[in-house]
Amino acid sequence: MDDADRRVRVQQLMAEYGPDVDGLCNACLPGLAGIGGGGVTVMTSDMQQVRYASDPVSARVEQLQFLLGEGPCRDAYTGAGPVLAEDLRAPVWRQQWPAFAPAAVLAGAEAVFALPLRVDGSRIGVLDLYRDTAGGLTEQTLTDALIMADAVTELLLAETLTDCDDGSPLLADGRGEHLLQRAAVHQATGMISVQLAVPVEHALARLRAHAFATGRELDEVAADVLARRLRFNDLDDDGTGQVSTGERS
Repeated sequence: MDDADRRVRVQQLMAEYGPDVDGLCNACLPGLAGIGGGGVTVMTSDMQQVRYASDPVSARVEQLQFLLGEGPCRDAYTGAGPVLAEDLRAPVWRQQWPAFAPAAVLAGAEAVFALPLRVDGSRIGVLDLYRDTAGGLTEQTLTDALIMADAVTELLLAETLTDCDDGSPLLADGRGEHLLQRAAVHQATGMISVQLAVPVEHALARLRAHAFATGRELDEVAADVLARRLRFNDLDDDGTGQVSTGERS
């Protein structure tokens, strides 16, 4: 499939199932032959956050990679290329991920395939797919999975990359240079949502209000949240209060 045909397929998926990432994943996964489920993780070099998991096995696969600090998701993100582990019981993968591989098998995943979510040379996360039996992907399944990954990337960009106050997505050329910063904003928003026990949209509003009130860039405030230098449940009600220097989670 050439780039033009692939782009048409991506646009068709987005038009039919977007703008919701969950809806697109729920629609596409059953069409991937041999795949039992999948998960989407949004990442930066320092942080990762599960955005979607189709079932308990997928959720556990994503959680294990975060807890153990190893796995195909991390390798695909770091290497910026697909990682196709057709049999997690094989010695090569046991050596690669001595903690993750046996734990994933115990969770019900015999094979895991990690596809990086990327645009313009920048990475925002990974799409993980699993099989409950060992085995590889057919050429058609891999092609369909890569197209799905491209569509998921576009929808994540539409969610997280905003260039104006009205919330319209930044989907124009040149967006790549802002990609990692906006992914960090997305993750920081999730942390604030947990800290304050409020919906994500309210957490984003608080993050923006704090940046405005303190005269700082949104990305700078997000970085402080991710590094745990700033906790919103330590702030005054007006959002301009003290900054915590602790490392509490």
